Amino acid sequence: MPTIEREIPESAESIYSDRSFEPRTKSSQIDMKGVWAPCLTPVLSDFSIDHERLFQHVNWLLSNGCHGIVLFGTTGEAASFSAVERMQALESLLESGVSPSEIILGNGFPSITDSIEVSRHAVSLGCRAVLMVPPFYFKNLSTVGLAASYQYVLDKIDCPDLHVLLYHFPRMSTVPISYPLIDSLIKSHGAMIAGLKDSSGAWESVIGFIRRYPDIAVFPGTDTFLLQGLNAGGAGTITATADINPNGIRHVYDLWDRGDDAENAQSKANVIRMIVSRYPLAAALKAVHAHLRSDPGWNRLRPPLEPLSTNEQTELIEALSEAGFALADFHHNPADN
Repeated sequence: MPTIEREIPESAESIYSDRSFEPRTKSSQIDMKGVWAPCLTPVLSDFSIDHERLFQHVNWLLSNGCHGIVLFGTTGEAASFSAVERMQALESLLESGVSPSEIILGNGFPSITDSIEVSRHAVSLGCRAVLMVPPFYFKNLSTVGLAASYQYVLDKIDCPDLHVLLYHFPRMSTVPISYPLIDSLIKSHGAMIAGLKDSSGAWESVIGFIRRYPDIAVFPGTDTFLLQGLNAGGAGTITATADINPNGIRHVYDLWDRGDDAENAQSKANVIRMIVSRYPLAAALKAVHAHLRSDPGWNRLRPPLEPLSTNEQTELIEALSEAGFALADFHHNPADN
C-alpha cells in the first residue's frame, strides 16, 4: 500500500483539532505495550459500518492518549461483522491515514478460512498484529483441537513477523485460553505468540499469565487492573473504557512510566469504569458519545445488540456528570447520517 500523508478530513478537523499528545508517525513496527482501545464500530441507519464516524473516533482515540486501537474486538461488536466488512473498514482507516502500527485487528471467527482471509488482507496492507479469539461455536474443545486450529491459521497466514495476541474471554467465547494451549503454540510458532488479552475480570488469572509467560505482553481487559498489572510486569491494558476515557487511562500509564505516584489517577479511572460497567459496555459507551457529542447516530448498535433504554441513558449520563466526566478535546458534532 502506498505511503499516505496524514490528512484529517475537513469534517473531522474542527472536532479533533486540539491534541493532548504528540503527533504520531507512520510505521509498520508495532509496540506491544500501553493503552489500547477496542474501538467502537459506529453504524448507519441501515446497520452498515459508518466509515466516516469510525475514522473520526479512531483519530480522536489516538490523538487523546491511546497507543493504538483494536479493530473489531468485543466492544466493536466483532461477531456481528463479516470478513468483507472488516476488510473494508481496515482499508478505509488506512486510506484515511491511520498507521498500520496503531492497529491490532480482531481476526477471530468460528471459520478458520475467514480468519485466514482477513489476516492475509491485513498483512498485505502492512498490519502486523492480530487479536485472535478461539473458535467459539463448538464447546468442550480439547487442547489438541484448539492448537490445531490456531496453528493452521498461522501457517496459512505465513507471516513470521506477525504479532499474535491470544484472547482469553471465557465468559463470552466459553473457550478459555489455557496454559497447555499457550505452551503448544509457543512451541510451534515461537515469537509469533506475542501477547494475550485477559478479559476474565479476575486478577488471579491476569497475574497467573504474567508470571508464567514473562516474555509475552499480557494486557488486562479492564483498566481497573492497569497499575496493578504494570507493577507486576504486564504490558498495559486493552480496555473498553478507553473508548470514552483515553486521556484518564493514559495518564495512569504515563505516571507509572515516569516512576511517579499513579494511585490517584487509577482511582479516578476506576470510578468511570465502575459506572459504565453497570450496563452492556458497547451500548453504554455509544450512549456516552451520542449524548456528549449531541449526535444520536452514535446510539446505534447492530442487532441483536440494542441501545440502552432512555432511562438507562439518563442514569448513565447523570452518574458520569456527578463524577465530573467529560469527553476530552471535544468541540462539536458531525452531521447526523
